[in-house]
Amino acid sequence: MMTALLAAFVLIQAAPVCPQADSAMVALSLHDFDQTDAGWRSVDREGCEAGVADVIARFRAGHADAMADGSGDTLIRHEGQLRVAAGQTEAAIPLLLHGREAESDATQPYVDATVAFLHRDRPALIAARERLTALPVPPQFQRAVDGFKASYPELPAPTWPLNLDKVDGFIACFDRPYSEAYVCDAEGNTQ
Repeated sequence: MMTALLAAFVLIQAAPVCPQADSAMVALSLHDFDQTDAGWRSVDREGCEAGVADVIARFRAGHADAMADGSGDTLIRHEGQLRVAAGQTEAAIPLLLHGREAESDATQPYVDATVAFLHRDRPALIAARERLTALPVPPQFQRAVDGFKASYPELPAPTWPLNLDKVDGFIACFDRPYSEAYVCDAEGNTQ
């Protein structure tokens, strides 16, 4: 009996305290909810991924009309990434693939690489990387990078192709869980 109580106490101590979304957060605009620290990112903590994914699902349910034009596809993908990190891989894959056909050619290989990693399909992952590296640099990319650097001088500037670092991490850390591989570099070091 004492061992069971001690084990329960240890589990309670180890469980993260996850912040909760309030109604004001769920009432934000799509942009503010998905792209600012006032939205879901404000409750995102290690160990809280499933709850944060549920917050996004709650937001999506309450804003279905505003997202009907596809403007919420990135948010849906963020929910998918959180579900993967929470170990809900099967629930995550349809979210990651949502809107894939409507996405730009620059986004599709990254989505394909992520799903190939989740399916543990190394050949498909390598093929997606090859498609990603073959993408031509868009004419407006440098202007977008310059704008990013002006707005966020403390952050590293994006490089082309986008998300190549993540795909290289998936390859280098292929045998690791998604949450580790997502932060791996091309040499297999976690960042």
